[in-house]
Amino acid sequence: MIYRRAGVAVFALIGTVIFLASFSSDGRLLAQTSGEVVAPSGIYNSISEALDSSTDGDTLVLRGGMFKENVVIDKSVNLVGESWPIIDGSNTGNVITVNAPDVTLTGLIIQNSGDKLASEDAGIEVNAPNALIEKNRIKEALFGIYLKQAPNGSIKDNIITGMDLEVQRRGDGIRVWYSSDTVIEGNDVSMSRDVVLWYSERLVVKDNNIHHGRYGLHFMYDDDALVENNRLTNNSVGAFLMYSRRLNMIGNVVGDNRGPSGYGIGLKDLDDAYVKGNLFADNRVGAYVDNSPRESKST
Repeated sequence: MIYRRAGVAVFALIGTVIFLASFSSDGRLLAQTSGEVVAPSGIYNSISEALDSSTDGDTLVLRGGMFKENVVIDKSVNLVGESWPIIDGSNTGNVITVNAPDVTLTGLIIQNSGDKLASEDAGIEVNAPNALIEKNRIKEALFGIYLKQAPNGSIKDNIITGMDLEVQRRGDGIRVWYSSDTVIEGNDVSMSRDVVLWYSERLVVKDNNIHHGRYGLHFMYDDDALVENNRLTNNSVGAFLMYSRRLNMIGNVVGDNRGPSGYGIGLKDLDDAYVKGNLFADNRVGAYVDNSPRESKST
């Protein structure tokens, strides 16, 4: 049933409040003050409560509103947002921690992680394989998305905005650590330190817009990666590719990277790099090459 009184609509289902919303005189939604989680086993007022009652394979739908909680996902579930529900970490730790494989997070606003570099506080931290993180908005998070020994992940079409801190105090917009076969595609990342990829193989990084950070892309010990059709602009350095083999950088726009070094691209201790069809414009230095390719040594 729907009840209306003085410009406020309250939607109720069998005595359970679903959400409270305020509308303008022409019916436009102004604000949602609470939300619900719909799971196969019922309707809940918190994500953690719904997760406790869920089983592997369930889909939990968040309908609008704000959820002030630090969420830990230990089951293989899908967390799907409708009408942009907000998950707020209250400036403490990770907002969402994923410990189970095959988890999907989509349609969510995720905000206000902790701000401690020592504990690597993140909007989303993933510690298991096969995560899909798609079409979310992450803001005021020290680290935006952090894959930690979480192979076969997909990070697609997210908007990630870091904290307004001095660059040395920021975390990374996306960090991939020991997480091979990850796809990073179609994301907009700004105001973070780096998009950094460490100790991972067969990465695909394409169609991203990475701007107003330190290193747009920072590769270390990553073999057989594809970096294609990205925009790396207004950073200190566009891309720094280090200690890796067979990195392919094709069709990217790299411009206005004008920090103290201001490299469009830096290649250090790299073997078999393939760099073709990129546009380098208005960087302090177009390309910096150090010991690339490395000399082969026989033992």
